[in-house]
Amino acid sequence: MSIEPGSTVILKSGSPTMTVEEMGEHNDARCTWFFGNELRREWFALPALRIAPPTPAPQQRQAAPARPTPVKRSEG
Repeated sequence: MSIEPGSTVILKSGSPTMTVEEMGEHNDARCTWFFGNELRREWFALPALRIAPPTPAPQQRQAAPARPTPVKRSEG
């Protein structure tokens, strides 16, 4: 799989998962990632990047089982 805009990548030396925004003219790619709430951007040489491993889809929470409706008892 080749690196192209939209690919998710990491540095071979380790990094947060980044998204490739654009490809450069010098065998590089402009990547974006979040550091907390801050968006960061930087150019990286393509030989320093690799495709990020797939992340598992978030598990959906199962709905809690329905509680039985209380039955009113008639007095008498």
